Amino acid sequence: MARKPRVEFTGAFYHVIVRGNQRRDIFRDDRDRQTYLKRVEHYRSRYRFNIYAYCLMNNHVHILIETKEVGLSKVMQGIQFTYTQYYNRRYGSVGHLFQGRYKAILCDREAYLLGLVRYIHLNPVRLKHPHDPWRYRWSSHRGYLGEKIPVGVETSGVLGEFGRVLSKARQQYMSFMKEGLGQGHQESYYETVDQRFLGDERFIEEVESKTEGRGDIEARGPRVTLRRLVEGVAAERKIDQKALVNAGRQRQWVRARGMLVYLARGWCGVSAKELGRFLHRDPSMVSRLYAQYASHRDPAAEARLVRSLKERQ
Repeated sequence: MARKPRVEFTGAFYHVIVRGNQRRDIFRDDRDRQTYLKRVEHYRSRYRFNIYAYCLMNNHVHILIETKEVGLSKVMQGIQFTYTQYYNRRYGSVGHLFQGRYKAILCDREAYLLGLVRYIHLNPVRLKHPHDPWRYRWSSHRGYLGEKIPVGVETSGVLGEFGRVLSKARQQYMSFMKEGLGQGHQESYYETVDQRFLGDERFIEEVESKTEGRGDIEARGPRVTLRRLVEGVAAERKIDQKALVNAGRQRQWVRARGMLVYLARGWCGVSAKELGRFLHRDPSMVSRLYAQYASHRDPAAEARLVRSLKERQ
C-alpha cells in the first residue's frame, strides 16, 4: 500500500520520531549529539518553527515541532541530510544513516501538548539502563527550569498551564514530571487515526478543513448496526431514510447511497451481497456505488458522522 502524503499546514503540531537505519546508533559520542542539536537550532532559526521538546537517545530522536510557513518535510530534510553528511565524513561511512521515512504524528496540540512534553522528557528513564532525567544533557527538560540549552525551546505555553508566576509554574511543572515517572511506555501516544493523526473526530475534521481535502484522510469509524448507519447518513446528507434505501435516481441520493455502501463495508462489516438485499439492488450496482464514492470521498462528512454516532452510543 502506498504511503499517504504528509499533512502539512501553518501551525501544524507534530511528534516526530527519527530512528537509525535498522535501529543502529546514530550518535556515537557527545560531539555527534552536539552537532545534531546545532543542526536543529540552525534550521529552527532559519525557518522560524517552534520546538516544545526534544530528546536524543543513542539510536533515535524525539522532537515536538510546531511549523510556521515552512512545512515539516523541508525542515526535516535540512536537519537529516546535513547531519548525515557530517556523520559519513567523520566516520568514513556511506549510505543511509536514518531508517527510511521518519515518523511524524500530527497531534491535537490542546489535548496532547503537556503529556507529550512529559513523555519525551522521561525517555531516559525507560532505557534498559535508565538515566536520571533531571540531569540528562540531551533533552530539553533543563530548558523548562531556566537553564541554558543548545536549542531555543518554546516553554511559555507549557509553563503557562501551571501558573502565571514563573517560579511557581516551574515547581508545578516538576511535580507534573515526577508524577509520570512510573508510567513507562505510553502506547496511547501512538494509537493514531489513519496512521498519521493523534486526536478525536473534531480534530480530524479541523485538519481536513485546513488542508481542503489534500490529506486523503480516513476517519476512524465506530462499530455500528446497518440501521444506525442509515439513520446517521440520512441525517448527515439531510435526506429521508426511505429515500436513501429505496428506488430512485436523484443525484444527491446516489452520492449518499455510495457513502452508505462504502462505510457499511468497514463500519458494519456487511458484504456487498447483504447490502444488495438491504438496498433492493443488484450486488454489481452496490460495487459501482462503492467505487464511485471511494474515488471521491468526503472525509469531513465522515468525521462528523463518526462524532454523531458516538454521541448517540
